Formats: sequence, structure tokens, C-alpha cells
Amino acid sequence: MSNEVFTLKQVAQSIRKTLESRYERTYWVKAEIYKMNLFPSGHAFPELVQRTDGKIVANLSGVIWKTSYGRISKQFEATVKEPFSEGKEVLMLVKITFSEVYGLSLHITDIDPSYSLGALHKLKLETIDALNKLGILQKNQSLRLSLPKRIAVISAESSKGLSDFMQVLSASQSKFGISTFLFNATVQGDQAVESILQAFNKIERVRQYFDAVVIVRGGGAEVGMSCYDDFKLCKRIAEFPLPVLCGIGHSTNLTVAEMVAYSHAITPSVLAADLLQEFELKLLELDVICANLKQAQNRLLTDTKNTFHQTVSKINGVTKWRFERINNQLSTAEQLCIQEVQYVLSFHKQYISSSPIAIQTLVKKSHQIEHHRRTLLEQQLSFTMNRMVDKNATLIESLEKQVQLMSPAAVLARGFAIARSKGKALLSKTELHPGSMIQIELSDGTAEAEVKST
Repeated sequence: MSNEVFTLKQVAQSIRKTLESRYERTYWVKAEIYKMNLFPSGHAFPELVQRTDGKIVANLSGVIWKTSYGRISKQFEATVKEPFSEGKEVLMLVKITFSEVYGLSLHITDIDPSYSLGALHKLKLETIDALNKLGILQKNQSLRLSLPKRIAVISAESSKGLSDFMQVLSASQSKFGISTFLFNATVQGDQAVESILQAFNKIERVRQYFDAVVIVRGGGAEVGMSCYDDFKLCKRIAEFPLPVLCGIGHSTNLTVAEMVAYSHAITPSVLAADLLQEFELKLLELDVICANLKQAQNRLLTDTKNTFHQTVSKINGVTKWRFERINNQLSTAEQLCIQEVQYVLSFHKQYISSSPIAIQTLVKKSHQIEHHRRTLLEQQLSFTMNRMVDKNATLIESLEKQVQLMSPAAVLARGFAIARSKGKALLSKTELHPGSMIQIELSDGTAEAEVKST
């Protein structure tokens, strides 16, 4: 063992100098922001990870100084339309640094937002592909929705979108008897997925009290929308037992949640207006139906009155004729009943007389069938026994030939020999001794031999 002893600071300084000489330039590194760790001072110390098959295979600390954090976050949000926050995969320009006190870290000086934009688009396509493979991309749209009078609303209590939705709906809410119940949830950002899923779980437990589910979110900047491309949330919407309607306030590309939902609208206000329009259309249909019913009622009353008067005038003449006709029919029916009873009695009398003969014939025929069946079984049994005897005879003959082939005489005839010592067959060369005499048995006789060496 070396007697030289180093202090911890000397070791750390040596590591720092080595890293500084080895990693002098900056590098582009892609990683996931596992935790942002943003401090009140404005500095951020993100924890960076790499996953493979869902497992973390690399973990390093990063640092973004206040002077860079504001620029980076604004640039990211402007391009990706998502906050620069945890859970995002980013491409960073870093300088590898080492401090004797704080250890190894990646000093992040810039990012490439277009990389994260591509990653989010890839996530969207992967979600669509996964839902399509499960065959549930249009499952929610296959549900039946008539007039949703009992609506479960998923939104943030303070959301401008919720306020807009309720303002439009309240104009005719009492007219159509529409009731709503708010399930408060975070509807944008990193916490939205779990929050909305919890709201869906609550609704499902009481789904018998609702006709449909509405998700509304305020409009404005399209930031924090990636949650609506999340596979878990979109799968939940697609498989939910009630129709799900989306009004999440944006005007560009559709999210996957809107694709799988029963229907969607560009804003919460438009969604509320669409719902009311369905009620208004049904109301117009009812008005037309009521008008047609009234006209039909008037025509029916007029026709009924005319028919009634005509019927009354005919009743007197028809009644007498009907009575005479019924009397004649009753007389005819009485005669037919008497004849039918006599015929039935005669038929049964003949049937009872002929029954013993029929029974004897049936018994005789049964005996013949049974005799034929026994004869057939005996023939089949005899045939089967003969086949078994022939088969066993062939097998015995084959075994006899195998025994003859394996006899000692047959083995010797094929060129083999048996070595014996003092009348005992030798099984191993260890039983041979130089100078000893052995007897060798061949197919045509025996001979003696002397062992020279082993």
C-alpha cells in the first residue's frame, strides 16, 4: 500500500482539472427534465434523466443561471406552446463543470425548442397509433346522445372558459331544464392529466345521474395543451361510458382528446351554443309535430262525426239481418257438432279394436331388429379378434428374428470375438496381465494367445 495520503479537496481539484482539460467546449445533450428545482432567486437546478424502457439509466444535475433561465423559458414557450417545465424532453447546449463543493453538473446555456416540439408531435402520433391499434379511436363517438339535460362539467372553478360556457348556457338553462355539476380540476399544464383523470373517476361512480361530460378550458395563449395528447387521458375519454364533449379553447391543430371525444367545439362558448342549438332544433320539431297533430285531430273529429252518423243510420237495418244470420249459423254449427262427435266416437272405437294386433306386430318387429343387431355385433367381434391374432403373430415373428440376430453365435459370425481368462469373459483391459494366457472364442473354434503388453 502507498504511504502517500491525499486530502478530499486535492482529489476534487484533480477531478476538476481533468474534466476541464477533457471537456473544454460545449455539447448538445438531449435529456428529460425530471425535476426543475426553480428557486426564488431565479436560478434553476434541474435534475436530468434518461429513460430506457421506462427505467432511468442516467441521472445528472444541471444548472441554469437566472440570466439564462428567463430567455430560455420564453423561447421554449413561444415555440412549443408549452411551459418550460418538468416532464419535457429537451435538447440543451451544455458545458460540463465540476465544483469541489457541489460536484459534477451540466451548465445549460441554451436549448433547441424545435426538438421538443418534434418530441411532442411524436407523442401525439404515438398516442393516435396506440388508440387505433386498440380499436377505440372512435368508440366514444359511437355512443348515443339525444338531449343532454344533466351535464357533468370538468373545469377549473376559476376558469374563464367555465364562465363563458355557463354564461351562454344560462340564457336558456331553465327553459330546457338543463342542470350542470362542476367537477373541479386542473385543465392545463403538468398536473392536468392526473387531475382530469380523477374527475373522470368521480363521475363514473355516479354516471347514472348524468347524460354527458363536458371538458372546458379558457382560451387565450395555447400553452399547456400537450396534456390533451396524453395516452392515458385520451384512452379514458375514448372508453368512457358517457359521451364526452370538449371545448378547450384553441383554434389550431386538434388535440387527440378532441379527436376521440364524442364532439368538440373551438371554444367553451361555441360548445354551449351548440348544445342549446340541439334543444332549439328539437323544440322546432316539436312545434311542427304539435301543429300536424292539431290538424290531424280536427280532420279525425270531422271524419268521426260523419262516420258516426252514417253508422247509426245503418245499424237499424243491419241489426235485424245480423240476428237472422247468427241464428242460421248457430243451427248449422249445432248439426256440425253432433256429426263431429259421432265421427270421433266411431274412430276411437275402431282404434281400440285394432290396438292388440298393432302391439303384436310391433313386438315381433322389435325382436327381429334385436336379433339382427346381435348378429352384426358377433360378426364385428369375430373380425376384430382375427385382426388382433394376425397382428400379434407378426409381432412375435419379428421378436424371434431380433433374438436370433442378437445370439452369441450370430454376433461371432459377424467378425466379433470373445476373450476369456480362466473361463471368464474379459470386460476391460485392466484384467489383462503381461505373460498371461487367454482363450479367444471365434465363430469356427477357439485359440490361445499370450498377452505381451497392456
